Amino acid sequence: MKQKFFAISAIAVLAIVGVFVFEHATSAQRPDRNNQNQRGNRQGGDRGNRGGMMGMMNYVSLVDNSWIDLTFNVKVDDETLAKARPFYQTGRDNVASKMETLRQPGMRETATQEIQGILKQLNTDLKEVLTEEQMAKLNELTKKRVTEMSQRMNRWRGGGERERGRRGGGGGNQ
Repeated sequence: MKQKFFAISAIAVLAIVGVFVFEHATSAQRPDRNNQNQRGNRQGGDRGNRGGMMGMMNYVSLVDNSWIDLTFNVKVDDETLAKARPFYQTGRDNVASKMETLRQPGMRETATQEIQGILKQLNTDLKEVLTEEQMAKLNELTKKRVTEMSQRMNRWRGGGERERGRRGGGGGNQ
């Protein structure tokens, strides 16, 4: 009888602790959405475009994702991947160094133009090793990713408040 009582008590204590932990863990991860317009008052500070990378396209990620698309979605052979790898490495390194410049005040437009030049060069280099069909598929996947990134950036800037409200994700009047 004592063992049964002990087992039931242990289960009850675990359940109570589990509920407590779950409640606090989820509230820490998802701030109150009723205060959507008071972003600066949330713990963790303002998540807008102030001093961070938000509002800027992550071009390094774009190069990385292009490599992933080439490898897994376009499905080129290993020999072609070996030929393309140096182009990607050079492009990624150059873009990463320009991303530092992008963060400096007054350098954004110049750095963005330089990064776009690097990406065009990467595209030109890839045409040497990919077929027209492979290049077309890679460009299609890249355009899709750029569109998705732009939409995400727009949501971070607050451009998607009404859309999130319609989907039930908070913000706006529901």
